[in-house]
Amino acid sequence: MTVAESYMIAMNVCGSSYSYRDLLDMATRIAVQAKIDGLAKTQIENLIGSLYMVDDPKDALLIAQLFAHRQAARLERGFRTMSKVGEALNSMYSMGKDRVFASQFLGLVKWIYECIEDVRLPRVNVEAITFDELMKILRGG
Repeated sequence: MTVAESYMIAMNVCGSSYSYRDLLDMATRIAVQAKIDGLAKTQIENLIGSLYMVDDPKDALLIAQLFAHRQAARLERGFRTMSKVGEALNSMYSMGKDRVFASQFLGLVKWIYECIEDVRLPRVNVEAITFDELMKILRGG
């Protein structure tokens, strides 16, 4: 079993409405937007932490959405990033996902962000960039 296969099982996306590719593409768009917005990696870590502010594992996604928008307002930047995070968390909530799923998803966002944090990216369409396209850029292609 590959690392990707074992992570997909851990994310419990088999048989759900999310494919592994969907998750990677969503995480890529959020991470690239975070870089463009000039957010620090700690903001992603804080989002993950916000999932543990309440006991209910499903309602935690609602609280994390609120936290995301609060952070953008407090920092006066990152509105587009936090909007994308809010959309993703709302979609997950609507599909019955919980804090573990959301935390693992935001972990992917963090990993992708760490890959591009110190890389000068070419101009990209944040709304359309895919995980594969970003990996091609990182490989120098």
